[in-house]
Amino acid sequence: MMIIKIANDNNRNTSNNLADQPFSNTQFNNIAPNNVTEEKTSNTELDSPVPDNTALNNAIKEKTSNTELDSLAPDNIALNNAIEENTRNTQSNNPVSENNNKNNNDKNNPQQLRRLVMVTGDKGGVGKSTFARGLAQTYIDNAVKFVGLDADNSNPHLIRFYEKAANIHRLDISNSDKLDEFVDNLKELVYPKSNESGKNQDEQSLILLETPSQFLPTLKILITEMGFLDVVNNKCKMQVTIVVVISTIIDCINQVLELYSFCGDRVDYIIVKNSFYGEAEQFAFYDNSQKVKEMEQQVKATGHDFTSINMPKLAKKSYDYLDVKNLTFRQGLEQDEYPSVFGRVLSWLNNFKGQIKPKKDLFGIEKILSE
Repeated sequence: MMIIKIANDNNRNTSNNLADQPFSNTQFNNIAPNNVTEEKTSNTELDSPVPDNTALNNAIKEKTSNTELDSLAPDNIALNNAIEENTRNTQSNNPVSENNNKNNNDKNNPQQLRRLVMVTGDKGGVGKSTFARGLAQTYIDNAVKFVGLDADNSNPHLIRFYEKAANIHRLDISNSDKLDEFVDNLKELVYPKSNESGKNQDEQSLILLETPSQFLPTLKILITEMGFLDVVNNKCKMQVTIVVVISTIIDCINQVLELYSFCGDRVDYIIVKNSFYGEAEQFAFYDNSQKVKEMEQQVKATGHDFTSINMPKLAKKSYDYLDVKNLTFRQGLEQDEYPSVFGRVLSWLNNFKGQIKPKKDLFGIEKILSE
């Protein structure tokens, strides 16, 4: 049985904490909105604005002119064609794919930011939990309200590091009955009913789900047998971003391809190259995979995104210090014991957020506070 607690990032309970409540079969019904104090500390802010697709936008607006599309970035050519020739059959089999494609290209559509972000990495120790923690810290630092679900029962990092800093909950999806329970409760999480006092709770538009290792077979069941993507799209009105953290070994590439075999072009993909395992040039298996290139083209042709980013390496002493002390990345900056830890974590967070920023909409972030 889990007790729901909400606190701020310095481990002090906020004044509007819920009373201790059991996390029962209807555990999502009582989730309160996450109250996060905006932290505009200049040490963690990024100064550079997110580059926009100016060339793409101008090409769409001035399509009656003689301007050629040759100057567009290669990654945007298929997307541009899909916009201008929307009568063609480039949609996926997803019943709501047409709406999803429009959402991906309409920055003013609020549903574009309604996201289920799933952080996966089927090989144990690949860095999945580190990325999930970094993303949670990014949400907190930018005052983004979110709900975290930690399904990694063997190594629940989100729970261990961020349960007191954000709205994080343990998720048990260890058997078929638990999967049904999760799917049913997901809608209640996004669109909560009135509580016993009759007061409506806020709807949730961003969910961060950290999956356990060896999760691919379970995810396949969720999608192929339980219509999970249709539930998220149609019942929760959310889009799905799947984050896949990889190392340099070829098995990670095979897992990306297997994931695509049942998710198809119905989700947005972000492949995270963990720099702990090597420099950028050492991810040759991924970079040179023709099958991955074909997968990327097929996903982008339907208006979804497929991109890769790097996760910086955090020095072992600093990583171990946070691990032993159970500190969030923010608390690593606030501690005074080791200046080296402060410097390392500061650099790591800045680099991490720099990777997130250009694709912030895929993570459900509308605005970086430093913009």
